[in-house]
Amino acid sequence: MALLFFLPVFPAGAGDDLERAAAAVTEVMDYVYHYHIARPGVDQLVEGAINGLLNSVGDPYTEYFTAEDLDNFTGSLEGNFAGIGVELEGWPPYPQVARVLRNSPAYRAGIREKDLIIRVNGEDTAGLTLSQVVEKIRGPAGSRVQLTIRRRGVPDFEVELVREKVSSPPVEGEMLPGNIGYVRVHVFGSRTAEEFGVLMQEFRARGIKGMILDLRNDPGGYLQAAVDLAGYFLPAGQVVVTTLDRNNHKEVYYTAGKTPALDLPLVVLVNDTSASSAEVLAAALQDYRRAVLVGDRTYGKGVVQAIIPLETGGALKLTIARYLTPAGRSIDGRGIEPDRWVSTPSLQLVAARQELQPHSPRSIVFNFSGTGVIVSGEKIGDFISPLIRAGEIYVPLRFTLEALGFSVHWHREGHKVLARAGDRELILDVDMKTAIIGGQKVGLGSLMIRGGSMYLPVSLFSRLGVKVEREGEQLKLELLPVKQE
Repeated sequence: MALLFFLPVFPAGAGDDLERAAAAVTEVMDYVYHYHIARPGVDQLVEGAINGLLNSVGDPYTEYFTAEDLDNFTGSLEGNFAGIGVELEGWPPYPQVARVLRNSPAYRAGIREKDLIIRVNGEDTAGLTLSQVVEKIRGPAGSRVQLTIRRRGVPDFEVELVREKVSSPPVEGEMLPGNIGYVRVHVFGSRTAEEFGVLMQEFRARGIKGMILDLRNDPGGYLQAAVDLAGYFLPAGQVVVTTLDRNNHKEVYYTAGKTPALDLPLVVLVNDTSASSAEVLAAALQDYRRAVLVGDRTYGKGVVQAIIPLETGGALKLTIARYLTPAGRSIDGRGIEPDRWVSTPSLQLVAARQELQPHSPRSIVFNFSGTGVIVSGEKIGDFISPLIRAGEIYVPLRFTLEALGFSVHWHREGHKVLARAGDRELILDVDMKTAIIGGQKVGLGSLMIRGGSMYLPVSLFSRLGVKVEREGEQLKLELLPVKQE
């Protein structure tokens, strides 16, 4: 994850203290090299000394790159990396394949969208973050990785893949029903803004009426790319981001006004791996109230790195500044809160479309046979179905409420769930098995837990203004409009 400048080589300068320290390091290296029983090589000692020095700073974003590391890193900013060619999304407790790149190792091995990756090299992925799973799957080109796949209707199976160089375009898009333009930004590289502009020309010619900008799983990239992309949505001369160096010197980045700002309803999708330049853009659009942010809290990387080529070869990625949003917010370590929280990955795109079509019905149709869920007319997911106990029907709490437009928060300290959609509010006390709806306390009877998800009786949803109907093998819940007095 990077928010980057590229800087030329410059002399760092060295006072007497720094020269004495460097001499001490050289002296220690000399003794270890000539006398240690392990016979360490020079390259090993140099890399160890550099990494030890950088680790002492306590900054995870400051790194030493060998020439090969630098080539891999810059390649990844242009959508070129070594891996198997899949894009994952969270589907607790396991990550789910959201996209398979054509002609990639995963594509040739028959991996499909909606496959669950339950183990990587024999290690269970349940409980791991999406970033941790991605890190385990990626590796040097030519190396091998073994995945255990879970697919509906077949026993779990294993595939062994050889990682190779794969390429993904920085920007992809399509026109969704209702003339909604959908654009996925995979990385903020040198071509991102330009390719975005090409897509916009195509969308305009096709009569675009609204837009979804998807920044989920985007690790960032070049700072200028985020500033350039902001210029498509904000008027010329607007502050996009302000950086402050170690001496609190400010540098302000403005929209250039090279292209007319798009005057379209806009929703931005974010999640916990939207980072760096993706956060710069999302925060600017949120601060100016230019877009509705939907999804989960972002990663929270609010610092800037420079890539400094070294005279001895390789490069140093060095944190040189922190940044503030147009409203003066620092998001480092805390991320950006979305305007509408949707933690269930499969519902995030549906929720974005709901925001662009606020008057369309919000409904969810479950199948008791588990053959899929239909949310606002769109089929998603194959692994969710209602449960029945003692004649009472139960549905998953978070999934159902988020599908109907509620933001859902879990407060660990008090074991409480807070859900809100406009003036409708549910406060659930898990320990006491009670709920407060519209200021009135309601007993829940019993709760059910399945696959790490909490299930509630459908009778509770009726009290929230949700119409509940069962017809054969289908159960439909629809959020009714608030009655105007």
